Amino acid sequence: MRNINEIADAVRRNERITKDDALTLWREAPLWLLGELATERKRKASGESVYYNRNVHLEPTNICLFNCEFCSFRRREGDADAWYLSLEEIEARAAELKGSDITEVHIVGGVHPKHDLGTYCAMIRRVKRQLPEVTVKAYTAVEIFYMIRREGISVVEGLRRLKEAGMECIPGGGAEIFDAELRAKICPEKCSAEEWLAVHRAAHNMDIATNCTMLYGHIESIEQRIDHLDRLRRLQDEAPGFDAFIPLKYHSRGNRLSEAGECSTEEDMRTIAMSRIFLDNIPHIKAYWVSYGKATTEMALAFGADDIDGTIGDTTKIYSMAGGMERPTMSVAELEAMVRAVGFCPVERDSHYNTVCRSTESVEVAATITKESEMPAYEIATNEAHTNTNEVKESNTDMSNQKIEPTKPKSTTHKAEPKPKKTKSGTKRSGIPMGRVMEALRGFYRRFPIISHMMLIFIFGLILLATLYFGLSIGTRHGNVIKVPNLLGMTIEEARHEARNKELNIIVRDSIFDVNLPGGTVVDQLPRTSEIRDVTVKPGRKIYVTINAYNRRMVDVPYVAKQTLRQALNQLERSGLSVEKLVYEADMTSTDYVLGESIEGHEVHPASSIRAAVGTGVTLTVSYRRDEQYTVVPRLVGLTLQQAESSLWDNGLNIGKVVYDDSVEDLISRRTTRVYKQSQPLGSSLRRGNEVMLYLTCDMELVDSLSKVADMEAKRYEEERRKELEKQREAEREGNTTETEQTME
Repeated sequence: MRNINEIADAVRRNERITKDDALTLWREAPLWLLGELATERKRKASGESVYYNRNVHLEPTNICLFNCEFCSFRRREGDADAWYLSLEEIEARAAELKGSDITEVHIVGGVHPKHDLGTYCAMIRRVKRQLPEVTVKAYTAVEIFYMIRREGISVVEGLRRLKEAGMECIPGGGAEIFDAELRAKICPEKCSAEEWLAVHRAAHNMDIATNCTMLYGHIESIEQRIDHLDRLRRLQDEAPGFDAFIPLKYHSRGNRLSEAGECSTEEDMRTIAMSRIFLDNIPHIKAYWVSYGKATTEMALAFGADDIDGTIGDTTKIYSMAGGMERPTMSVAELEAMVRAVGFCPVERDSHYNTVCRSTESVEVAATITKESEMPAYEIATNEAHTNTNEVKESNTDMSNQKIEPTKPKSTTHKAEPKPKKTKSGTKRSGIPMGRVMEALRGFYRRFPIISHMMLIFIFGLILLATLYFGLSIGTRHGNVIKVPNLLGMTIEEARHEARNKELNIIVRDSIFDVNLPGGTVVDQLPRTSEIRDVTVKPGRKIYVTINAYNRRMVDVPYVAKQTLRQALNQLERSGLSVEKLVYEADMTSTDYVLGESIEGHEVHPASSIRAAVGTGVTLTVSYRRDEQYTVVPRLVGLTLQQAESSLWDNGLNIGKVVYDDSVEDLISRRTTRVYKQSQPLGSSLRRGNEVMLYLTCDMELVDSLSKVADMEAKRYEEERRKELEKQREAEREGNTTETEQTME
């Protein structure tokens, strides 16, 4: 398995990374490195451009056959807040959009039990009747698969009918997470992952462009996310057609997964960055601003996203019903300002990522060029001759209007030649009349029109390039950079003062709580500083900081008993709580099943209403079978303290004393430490619930050198395990042979 540096070098060489590489980056890479790698790949894919479009959503109904655990949008027929739009109402809404500047209508809704393929096709036709020039992006693969299965026809035939009705492309919803076991828990009634992929594969083969999505941040694991991305990447290799990938953040309000909570902004950035790094064959990564909100979307542009969706115009309720923005809408000016704030160039696109140019002057010039290019040669020559004749007439007219002075006889007396007069600008007049120069140029143009046009195009190109070069130099302020200051350990007031002095802006993006640090202390920043090189940004750039909260936020303590230890740990992490201790008890049936839960001496029950401060530890009572009393110590060298804790808990062990070496100078530097030594070596056998002592350092050279030793130990351990398993299999085969011989005797 490659280390972070090797993987990062491969990404910079534009090489494809493996699933194992992705897992290493996702879990271990610092956030700044993911942002740097993702931005490099974004620039290779789309340069400095960030795309948006002018669009509206049309959600015909929220009545749905399926009852997914994560959905806050779905209603049953007869519910007070259920809605259903008839075909006439859909057409009326489309008619209201006549004369607007939108380029896309996005149609997605619940899977209504009374809708069939004919209904879906009729919806599209009604919209296209009112808005023939607008692209219709319609129906998720879940909706399409249901309507086609109900019709009893093939996927290809169903897509053909939808395409004939006016559907040009397909959104990416309904993918959720592809893992079959997880899908059975969160959306068991929907089509399978294979069926979702089959719809998109067929669409791509029919030249119907699609998007793809992943719903993350609920009860899925990182491994399941990577598997999801890998299936999308393989389909894009096999049948290209995905225009964009959209990571959709799970929102917890009003659904049955609410106890899982929502993931942090840092996890959002990791997900977006890893999507850009891993999906090397999908052109665009979209940060859907309705899901993230404006501030987080702006951050996402620094982590590989190159699309922010569109104006929306308060036409979608899917996220607002789950706790997102109540009335999602943004103007073009707001979208473009968001993009420019991060230093990128906003570009309006259509549904197929073609650039939309709305300059009236550009349109007129383009129309003129097109018109002339379509004219026969003799018409162009006639027009030029007509133009030249008019110029001669105008010249003669000017001359006839002038007063003709009588000529005077020449004097024989020699006079000194008059000095050349100066013009108003102070420069001397040329000895060659300007009229003669213009006449010579006209004559050359009449004799050599093709060469003249080529010269004009060349001169115009030079002027355009010069304008762009100097304009971009001024607009982007090349060469005008500021060294990013190290704000760690400062109070937020000190950090803001330092930033103002350097023409930078401070944005507080998150907060933690550490009892050892005073409130308002900056504990993290983005972009970070480096000891190896100066990190520079342009004036006006935003520096995102994480501060230590003044007061600990209180959260509800979830009931995590009666499930596996892994599920309980995930739920506690999402609630902002940690594990104080794992207490193991013998059980006849299972291992790593949570039997009970307590916090600060209070037992937690299903009906409990207990609140605790963020970071409080929970004691879990966990089962083990008597023949599984011992567990194996995992490799911890090279991990952060948080990662080491999670790895120990996953293996049924507790964290013991934590020792910091002399390189850890203060409380802030503790946050950057990594494990360089563990009290129990990799592969040791310990009773479940025992403790492992950890030694941490800020010396990354020490960590790297000891990580290499740990790599060799891991390989040796794996080889010993392999030999041991082979011996066991050999012994089992010999035992079976002996039994067979005895039976025959």
